[in-house]
Amino acid sequence: IIPVIVGDAGRAMELSEEFLAAGIFIQGIRPPTVEPGSSRLRITITRDLSGTRMDEILAVFSQLHQNPWPSYKGLS
Repeated sequence: IIPVIVGDAGRAMELSEEFLAAGIFIQGIRPPTVEPGSSRLRITITRDLSGTRMDEILAVFSQLHQNPWPSYKGLS
């Protein structure tokens, strides 16, 4: 499991939705599961993960990095 700390709970859930829209299940984790301010994405790597799929995940991260708040709602 690779945690990607986002901080804001609403943003973590929105990012999870962005990945799901791209056909990639990356779970958003928010309070009370984690401390407030430490919401994150949980990426689960298995031996079945192909290099192509990893490239797809990295491409979505790259797109989100270029436009980090595409539809941010400011949820907490």
